[in-house]
Amino acid sequence: MLPGLTCRPLGPEDVPDWWALLDRAAAVDSPRVRDSPEWLRRSLTGEGFDPVAQTVAGRDEAGVLRAAGIVELRMGDLAHLRLPFDGVVDPAWRGRGTGRALLAWGQRAAAARAAARRRELGSDVGAEVQVWSEEHREDVARLCACAGFEVRRWFSTMRRPLPAGSGPGAPLPPAGYRVVPFDEHDGSGLRELHNAVFADHWGSQPLTAADWSRYVVGNPEFRPGWSRLVLAGDEPVAYATVFAHESDWPALGFAQADLGNLGVRRDHRGRGLAAVLLGAVARRAHEAGMAAVSLDVDSENPSGAVGLYERAGYVRVHGTVLRARPV
Repeated sequence: MLPGLTCRPLGPEDVPDWWALLDRAAAVDSPRVRDSPEWLRRSLTGEGFDPVAQTVAGRDEAGVLRAAGIVELRMGDLAHLRLPFDGVVDPAWRGRGTGRALLAWGQRAAAARAAARRRELGSDVGAEVQVWSEEHREDVARLCACAGFEVRRWFSTMRRPLPAGSGPGAPLPPAGYRVVPFDEHDGSGLRELHNAVFADHWGSQPLTAADWSRYVVGNPEFRPGWSRLVLAGDEPVAYATVFAHESDWPALGFAQADLGNLGVRRDHRGRGLAAVLLGAVARRAHEAGMAAVSLDVDSENPSGAVGLYERAGYVRVHGTVLRARPV
């Protein structure tokens, strides 16, 4: 399967070696973001996830982990199946065809999982395997091009520095609205709000209750006290989720808050609520000792989000490319 390596599925016991492999790769690849060991462990579980079919670990004769790969699928995907593949090869093991073989494994695993999901759904729904990479990774670009992947979308990472000393100002909500932290709300209706807000965004599909827990409120990096809701009366109509990806901080040289999602329900747009949320998040992040707030945005976002963030003081720092091919 992977030339020169003994392969088997990844398990929780592999997480320390997996993290060490990613650390060796990071010294060469200079990633802007890093998964934490806890996130690696959590990635091996989840609704509908089969680690035997959806992961691979390749070890050399000495037992050192030299390559690892994982294919995922969110169970909320019904109209179109997205199967992100994430793989890493030890820099000392590159140039031997391992990357090509790992990507080929990812395509086979994605195709098999898509076929199984189609049977579960009773529908011949379309599916694609996806590879996300930072824009400076020319090696990934070449590898994907040779395998028939096409660029689907570009995303920008933007950052707003937070001043030392007094905190940034935040606009007040318009009459009839109030801003509260996530942890002062009982959580009812928030997943539904998210799904409604992003229904008209490119590539978005509903999050199941399990995925809402896994990726948002149950994520160990989620900060409910930093996250904010806008209420109209007692009804949530806009929100901003905030995370602390502490594994990124050593490479950055400072601590930052990461804005996960920001959305306003369609019938409440045009009233400045997004700017209110951005201001409230920046103020709370400053109070928590963060030096900046970071976010990712679709470069072709039709809602004008890039302009909104620029007006709030965010500047582009790097980008991510989504490549995909049908399976």
